[in-house]
Amino acid sequence: MPRHILLIGAHPDDCDFSSGGSAILWARRGDRVKFVSITNGDAGHYYPEYIQDRSTLADRRMREAQAAVDVFGGGFECVGVQDGEVYVTRRLTHALIRLIRSFGEPGWGPDLVITNRPNDYHRDHRYTAQAVLDASYVLTVPTICADVPHLARMPVFAYWSDGFREGGAFRPDVVVPIEETLELKTRMAVQHESQIFEWLPYNAGRLEDVPEDEAGRREFAEKRLRARGGSVFGREGVQEKLAEQRRRAAKPLSSTTATSAPTETAASDAPPVEAFQISEYGRQPSAEELRELFPI
Repeated sequence: MPRHILLIGAHPDDCDFSSGGSAILWARRGDRVKFVSITNGDAGHYYPEYIQDRSTLADRRMREAQAAVDVFGGGFECVGVQDGEVYVTRRLTHALIRLIRSFGEPGWGPDLVITNRPNDYHRDHRYTAQAVLDASYVLTVPTICADVPHLARMPVFAYWSDGFREGGAFRPDVVVPIEETLELKTRMAVQHESQIFEWLPYNAGRLEDVPEDEAGRREFAEKRLRARGGSVFGREGVQEKLAEQRRRAAKPLSSTTATSAPTETAASDAPPVEAFQISEYGRQPSAEELRELFPI
């Protein structure tokens, strides 16, 4: 039976860059995967034509987002808030209640909902996470948004990885190896060309680092995606966590096949991963359910 995996980000590229490799793995095993962007992404650029008419940037970013999920056969939906204007309001919270309840079987909803942590650097990100968390408990309350069937069980909620320390460091409860999907994740990332090749390098003062040719741009994107996971909790931590997960998932092993202790790995040798932290606000999965939910 396919699972329903719902990822909610503030901007049209957030789910792709944070969790695209895992999304591909979910889709490959037959799960239904949907990316949601709270905003239309109409602020993140510097071209004069976009400053003059933000709707033209929004149109471009919607096309980019759809092209990215088409790479692996996922779904995409935009709530339609203007970029930079996300606040926790009754209207947004109710929109999220209806959206989450509607993904999956009626009254059952998604198995897993993923967003960023609420201590992110960007206000849109923080308030997106807070709105998702505010919607979480009332998903099961019949009298709120009664036009959409309430859920008979809470989904599992999780956060994708980040490197922020204020409010507490990210805790990698699950680490998903994405080496086998990195090429496709890179294909997804380069669909968001307005961001990865234009706005983000411009905003970082590194626009001159972006290659002009297609092959160079693909390498540019892959390098950044490959480095993302390991930088969150240390390169040696990647190997340690993967080894720990293998030990927990394995049946009792003979002395000839036992997993050896992880060794520290150079930065360039660490495998690309995506990490997730289980939120306290949703259903708390057992170790067995966690292994079933995440493609580990």
